[in-house]
Amino acid sequence: MPATSTLTRAQFDEACRAYVAAHPNTHPSEVKTYPLGWTWTEHAYVCNLGYLSRVVHLPSRATSSDVAEDDTESPDCSAEHDDAVCDVPSLDSSLTCNQYIVYSSTFQVPTLYFTLHDTSGSPLALDQIVKTALFRPHALPTAEGNAFALTLPNSAFALLSQGDHPTLGTPSWYFHPCHTTEVMGELMAEIEDSSGDGLRWMEAWFMVMGNMVDFFAGE
Repeated sequence: MPATSTLTRAQFDEACRAYVAAHPNTHPSEVKTYPLGWTWTEHAYVCNLGYLSRVVHLPSRATSSDVAEDDTESPDCSAEHDDAVCDVPSLDSSLTCNQYIVYSSTFQVPTLYFTLHDTSGSPLALDQIVKTALFRPHALPTAEGNAFALTLPNSAFALLSQGDHPTLGTPSWYFHPCHTTEVMGELMAEIEDSSGDGLRWMEAWFMVMGNMVDFFAGE
């Protein structure tokens, strides 16, 4: 595999399998370098539709500052108040996040798809998703959004959008890969001896996505 900004479908498959083999679901030390727990899944009937996947459980609150802010706005749960008014979500509750890395045939790069559900199984709305621990603090400082997409100013493409999982066909959220090629090209050019190494390509991609997504949340 050459040092390149894109991957062919075959290169993506090979790189994903190499990543799973190199980073099994165990931490030999307390240092977390690359996200673990990924498995490679092939489509049951169609070739070239394999993908990486894992399930993580995220805390329902993104940061302690969020909790403090919520506490200042919480109703007074004294005896004379109605119990229904004091129905505040428990800090012990968690969110189920299904994460998938699939191949974008249009941009020829990996793309992160995910779903987020609360303990009742209900999917989260976009304004709730961006406040979860899935995102690093202040990762989206100037993003503008609606119920279906999140877009950075002066961008032709939405940063975060709804779309069906390419293999499973299930409704998901995904990060648009329009700028991945440019970023990966610059990064791989700086990595020595990256030619022919799909594993290093995937590790570099995780580093890029990790600037916005906290892959270690819930591990």
